[in-house]
Order: sequence, then C-alpha cells, then structure tokens
Amino acid sequence: MSIFQDFEEIREKIGHEKYDMIENYLETNCSQGNIDKYFKEMNKIWKLPPDKWNETANELKEKYGVILLDDVLHKQDEWVKYEEWYNKNYLHRDIKILGTWNTDYDDIRCNAILYQDGKEVANIIASYDESDIRYSIGNKDSELSEDFVNRAFKNLISYAFDSYLELPKISECSKLLQSIYDDVCSSDAAMCHISDEDWDNYYIDDYSDNDVKTLEEEIKKYGLEEVIGIGDDGYKIVGYGDLETRFNDDRNLEKNKESEMEL
Repeated sequence: MSIFQDFEEIREKIGHEKYDMIENYLETNCSQGNIDKYFKEMNKIWKLPPDKWNETANELKEKYGVILLDDVLHKQDEWVKYEEWYNKNYLHRDIKILGTWNTDYDDIRCNAILYQDGKEVANIIASYDESDIRYSIGNKDSELSEDFVNRAFKNLISYAFDSYLELPKISECSKLLQSIYDDVCSSDAAMCHISDEDWDNYYIDDYSDNDVKTLEEEIKKYGLEEVIGIGDDGYKIVGYGDLETRFNDDRNLEKNKESEMEL
C-alpha cells in the first residue's frame, strides 16, 4: 500500500471533514516561517545514516515547534491534542470534569458538565473500565494521576458526546424515579434499597401505589429493567449502580439558566 493510499484510508476512517481540519490545526500551531526554516535544515541532513537522521529530524521539530500531518495521524499524544483542539475550536464543545472515583464494579466514573457553544447542555455520570481510561490517551503503564484521568475522561466523553446528549432528562421523570436516582447517586455503595417498612416510614406520605405503577411504566419506557427492580430480593424497590449513568441530570442546569435570566 502506498503512503497516499494509507492517508486516504485514514481520511475515510475518521471522516473527511475531521481529516481536512488537521491542516487548519497545523497552521495554528506553527508559523510558516518556522516551517520554512525546518525544511531548509532538513534538506541539509539527507546524507545522515537513518538513526542519526531520525534523531536530528526530531531535534529540528522540537527546535521549530513543527507538527506534521504524519505526527497527528500516527502519534497518540499528538492525536489527543488535535482531538482537544477540534472539539473546542471547531465543534465548540467543552467538557468540565467535576470529580472522579473508583467503584466496586471495577470501573472508574466521573461527574461531568457538557458544554455546547458555551452553554451547559448536560450533567452526566460516565463510567469506563480502567483499561479504557489507560489506553484512551496512554498505555498499560500510564500512571493514573488526577490530570491523566481527567484528560482521559474528556477524550472518551468527546467521542460519545452526541450519545450523552440523547440521554433522557431526569427532570422529565416522575418524582419517585428522581428520588431513587438521587439515592443511588448519593450512596457510597451506589445502591438504593426501599423495603416495605421504609416505604411506610419515609415514602407513603409523598407517594402512593399509583406512583409505583408510573415507575413501572418508566422502567419500560427508558429501558431500566437492569437498574431498577420492583420486588427484588424482598424489597419493594431497588435501584442499582448503573442507574446514575442513564440520565442527564438537567435540574441544576435549569437552575443555572434561571439564575442567569434574573441577572
């Protein structure tokens, strides 16, 4: 396969629009003057042996701050930098990581605010395996520092940005479902167990059996059969850990919008 065919395959894989924007990215990261100086000096080293040529070429890249198309397409760190630039400057998207934590389910989760055109559009909890976190911007030996994990989450969420925007809004759900969702999110064990006794002591003043029927309908509507159980293990209602990943918690987003309107 020729180099040209290789580039064409990559262009098809990542999409023409995204591929073509790499040229703009390269132009913003290095002046034409520095590029000209880089290639002028590169023309002087063509007789060097391969190992020395590679070493000198890398030194010249660093000296003039040059990033080439091949670097972006084939070096993971450069591709991640381009992804961040593309999302921020072309798609006008941003992701703010509010916090990250390990769970008892062998995954790492984060609470994040998603922005589109400078506006908050979603508050989500994302869940990824540790291996996904490591390999998204690094490798198996990468140290899971706070900065690394935050960047990894941003990278992973950016790939699924549209899917997160499609999550149902919790504000449009019943008060009972919102209560179960909140209990799961606030619980150290990411669980909500409501026994018959709990129902009689803490819920019956605010909810009725009709609310439970509405909850059953919502379970079917939103496909929550795996994360909310009715009558499981002797409990009236059980909410499981992955429930917190199934919704866009837009309630605080709405409050923020209302506060902005009042100013």
